[in-house]
Amino acid sequence: MVTYKGGIHAERGLYWDPMDGQQVNLRSGGILPGDDSKVYVRISSVGLFLIAPLFGMMYVMFLPLFGIGVFIVSWLVIIINSLAKLAMNGVQVCSRVVGRSFSFNWGPSKAHLSGKKSRKGGTKRVREKE
Repeated sequence: MVTYKGGIHAERGLYWDPMDGQQVNLRSGGILPGDDSKVYVRISSVGLFLIAPLFGMMYVMFLPLFGIGVFIVSWLVIIINSLAKLAMNGVQVCSRVVGRSFSFNWGPSKAHLSGKKSRKGGTKRVREKE
């Protein structure tokens, strides 16, 4: 399909802008209205009458799908947000029941398996029997 930009000299015929549906009928040639951003397609009147109902039919067919998609996405956002809040509340409740924090009093600086604590505050190593 050949396209023509706005503002150029064009031959006689029917020119159609697919973006906004504007049609320009040049009876003896002339300059197409608009600037370089406007794009026209040269098409016959019969071709335009065949394409216009096709676009209308596609609009009617796909509009309900867009509506269903928007409805589903809007409900999914609410459901996912509710589940995330429920999970966070569960974590907060578990952390209060089990210990001070959800990490069960674990800290990366603590060494739980280094030996027994002595009464003086240090650790005493347990020697294995030989």
